[in-house]
Amino acid sequence: MAQANITNIGFEELKNHQKLGTLIIDVREPEEIAETGVLPDGINVPLGEICAALSKAPHDFETKYGRKMPEKGDDIVFSCRSGKRSAQACSKAVELGFNRAKNFQGGWLEWEKQTKG
Repeated sequence: MAQANITNIGFEELKNHQKLGTLIIDVREPEEIAETGVLPDGINVPLGEICAALSKAPHDFETKYGRKMPEKGDDIVFSCRSGKRSAQACSKAVELGFNRAKNFQGGWLEWEKQTKG
């Protein structure tokens, strides 16, 4: 399945989005997050829950995830381990009308590589 209309971003762009307070959604499973941690300022919404999460009432989203529900025109950055699942999540978000969704292409592996040292 082709991933249409996906904007991929790299590490530096991700850091800029973190500074701006952009919603960052890590789509890995909770067990994976428990092993590595989540990106700073990110929330965990497993890939299988993305459509339901982005279709929730804003109050329900905030109650469940502890962050304000993104609006259709807001930037959202998706991340996972290596960029594949986050690309799928990004594609689903775009289909739901979130046309400023972005995929952190390097995922956790890139984050770890860039921040260790």
